[in-house]
Amino acid sequence: MSIFVGNLPFRAEQNDVAELFAPYGEVVNCSLPLERDTGRKRGFAFVEMVDDASETRAIDALQGAELMGRPLRINKAEPRTAGGGGGAPRRGGGYGGGGGGYNRGGGGYGGGGGYAGAGGGADRGSGARGWEDRSYGGGGGGGYGASDSFDAGRTRRRRSSGGDGYPGAEA
Repeated sequence: MSIFVGNLPFRAEQNDVAELFAPYGEVVNCSLPLERDTGRKRGFAFVEMVDDASETRAIDALQGAELMGRPLRINKAEPRTAGGGGGAPRRGGGYGGGGGGYNRGGGGYGGGGGYAGAGGGADRGSGARGWEDRSYGGGGGGGYGASDSFDAGRTRRRRSSGGDGYPGAEA
């Protein structure tokens, strides 16, 4: 069994936590997990003691105790479950397109489908040659509201053709 120590000050070290628990029995292990990306402490610790009786005494005595000005939350540690889980189901799309716009099945900004899917790329969205469709949908498959007419909320701009360096100049 292990003890979870929450609301731990970020400047606390392993020896600080071990010293806090030492009067209630021998501390076998004390770990302060680090964030994977930054390597900083996560603000909690796990403490293992020699026997269940000393763990129970420590939990009862230290619940709400302060360490470096912060009240600690101390509980029996829950066993870890397999898998990540949690949170809302993920959907494809968003920036970069691909999978599904929000519940629509095809891209957000820059992908196919989405709320205002353009239905086929730059030359097809509004039907005007030489104009770039700047709608949110991008190319492919046309989602909610896709049509060949110029829809409200879209913007267009003249494509540059290379010419003499001015945008929109003909060669």
